[in-house]
Amino acid sequence: MTAGLRQGAVFAFALLVAGAAGVGVSPTWTVTRTALDVRFEAGRPYYLSEDRPVRFEPLPAGQSRLAARVGIALREAPPVAEEYVAVRETRGGRAETVHYRLVARAHWGWWSLLPAAVAVVLCWITRQPVASLAAGIVAGALLVGKYDITGDVLIPSLASDASASMVLLYLWLGGLMGIWSRTGAAQAFAEFMTARFVRGPKSAKAVAWALGVVFFQGAMVST
Repeated sequence: MTAGLRQGAVFAFALLVAGAAGVGVSPTWTVTRTALDVRFEAGRPYYLSEDRPVRFEPLPAGQSRLAARVGIALREAPPVAEEYVAVRETRGGRAETVHYRLVARAHWGWWSLLPAAVAVVLCWITRQPVASLAAGIVAGALLVGKYDITGDVLIPSLASDASASMVLLYLWLGGLMGIWSRTGAAQAFAEFMTARFVRGPKSAKAVAWALGVVFFQGAMVST
């Protein structure tokens, strides 16, 4: 079997396992509770998420369908995915209203590691990181039962403010590093640090580590 056929067989087997797990493995649902730093505007409560106001209508704790399920492993999906509740609690010797956000999330236990395992193993076998990461995305989509990869996975993930900000940030950083390389600034800086601080292999590693700490901006940019 040629290397290409062997890699294709591994790829197909990984996706087959992910698809089978998506069909045969039922997720476990958990409800998490997060206390909110609530503010009020015109009598309506809101909280800040990524510096943006999120307004909500809280329910009394007795009307919540998720409050009783907090911290319990559920085999079936709860009736709602998210709720906001207002609870009267005693804090510091006085009663006050505390607002919570309740969110129901599904997980697949150890099977949740499958997409990452697929990406790592395929990258090790094929030496093709982009294709391996794409296979990991497909494996994850199959695991959670999302078969429209473009409509259900890629577009919702990329068409968000956070994703757009990250893309612009790394485009800017990539352009900046390109300028440093073209102008010779990176080479000049490396030669300066080598002449002033590097005395051998150990000091070279120490200087590289220290620069990674001082100029930290993600794993790749620091390197």
